[in-house]
This record gives sequence, structure tokens and C-alpha cells, in this order.
Amino acid sequence: MTEMFCEFSFEAAHETPPYSKLHGHSFFVRIVLKGPPDPVYGWSHNLYDVEPVLEEVREQLNHRYLNEIEGLEVPTLENLARWLWDRISARLSGLDQVIVYRGTEGRREGCIYRGPA
Repeated sequence: MTEMFCEFSFEAAHETPPYSKLHGHSFFVRIVLKGPPDPVYGWSHNLYDVEPVLEEVREQLNHRYLNEIEGLEVPTLENLARWLWDRISARLSGLDQVIVYRGTEGRREGCIYRGPA
């Protein structure tokens, strides 16, 4: 079994009343994919197949107000991770984890989602 990951980032605004007013973050996403290694290349997933899916999802979030996106009306890190899982797992097999975090080096917070129970 091979485990690989890909990362991307995006900038977005959101609010979570009554806990926060409108504000923005740099969000970082790591997806972890698992699968049997290719006998020639050793990878579980070809990046030429993975990258377009991730870029399409990223574009749906980048420079947006997350509360206006269907399914993200309450855009907590946990709901964002689940939203990403739903879109990525529908197009890529072997999705094992979606990790979403924000903040700066030494002061980050995040969520790890491993799919529905």
C-alpha cells in the first residue's frame, strides 16, 4: 500500500455568528490518498489525474465568501473538511484524509476528516 499526499492553499472570507464577524484566512489543505503501488512507477495515483481535480475544487473556494457556497453556510474547519471530502472522493478513489488548517507557523489550528463513519 502506498500513501501519498498533495497540498493546496486558498484565500477566503467567512463568518460564524455569533462567534465571529466577517474576516479572512489563508487556508491550507492536504489530501492523503492510499492505494496499491503501480508496478512500474510505484505511485498509487498519477498526479496528472489528481491535480486537475484539486485545482477545480480550489477554484470553487479561492477568493470567495465561504458562507455563500452551497453546503458551507456554516464554514467551520470541520464542515469545510467534510465539504472537500465529498467533492474529492467523488472523483478520486483511495481518499484517506482531508486535512484543513489555517494560521501561521507556530500558531495553527485545523481539522482532520477521514470520511463518513
